[in-house]
Amino acid sequence: MNWKHDDLANDLAQFVRGKSDRIVWTDMQLGPSGSPRPDVYSVPMSYARFQPIAYECKVSLSDFRADVTKGKWLDYLRFACAVIFAVPEGLIKKSDLPDGCGLIVRGPNGWRTVKGPTMRPLENLPRDAWVKLIIDGVRREAERNKPKEVSIWQALYAMNDRLGKQVAEAVRDRAHADMEYEHATEMLRQAARDADAEYRDRIQKAKDRANEDMSRIDSARGELAEALGLPRSASAYEIASAAHRAAAALDRDEVIRGLRQNFREIERAVESANAPMPAIARAGGESKPGAQP
Repeated sequence: MNWKHDDLANDLAQFVRGKSDRIVWTDMQLGPSGSPRPDVYSVPMSYARFQPIAYECKVSLSDFRADVTKGKWLDYLRFACAVIFAVPEGLIKKSDLPDGCGLIVRGPNGWRTVKGPTMRPLENLPRDAWVKLIIDGVRREAERNKPKEVSIWQALYAMNDRLGKQVAEAVRDRAHADMEYEHATEMLRQAARDADAEYRDRIQKAKDRANEDMSRIDSARGELAEALGLPRSASAYEIASAAHRAAAALDRDEVIRGLRQNFREIERAVESANAPMPAIARAGGESKPGAQP
């Protein structure tokens, strides 16, 4: 990968923040105008182990050699216990380093320390350096940690420049798939809520119908109880017993009515037999004197 200087410095700063308990600044001038400005500068959060380290990032061999020749790195030793050069893997070798300097390289899998620096004692920083670190450093740190409102499409454009079109398209497709998944999930949840509401509505309607049926049944049972001479609050057993008794009584009444009907028919037959016969019938039954048999 072809690293740009600022990208390499920011990547290194993230690495140092992640692997240690150090406060890290990038491109911070250590005092007033004209003071040294290391690419990455870190101070441990410790009273007993005050060992600031300055990192000088290089992405070209010519730039590295020019700074070594001019001795730019020596200016950092007023503010740091050690100086470490940070470069892409393969740019320089340990033998290219000035005496006492360290080397850390960025490979495809991350940062790796090739050579540790010689740590020099440092009692404290100049007052101007502390003031600069506090005034500008705290503001920068607050801005760095402030959530950035960047749309996904802006992020995709940035990724397209740095990681290539293929990765950007993959991220875009993943973002689209996530949105589709969230939409489908919400639709399923809404459908489940609708189904649950419909189910509850049907259950309630069934309960209402059952209550209406029970009310009609109770009313009819009360009327039947009254018809049988019972109070409306009579139990089902009492109503059934009274109904059986009434049925038996009705059966007896039917027998009596049948017997009475038979008696009436007999009476009519007897009355008919005792009635005088018509004259023509009597005349037909008598013989005239002198008639031949």
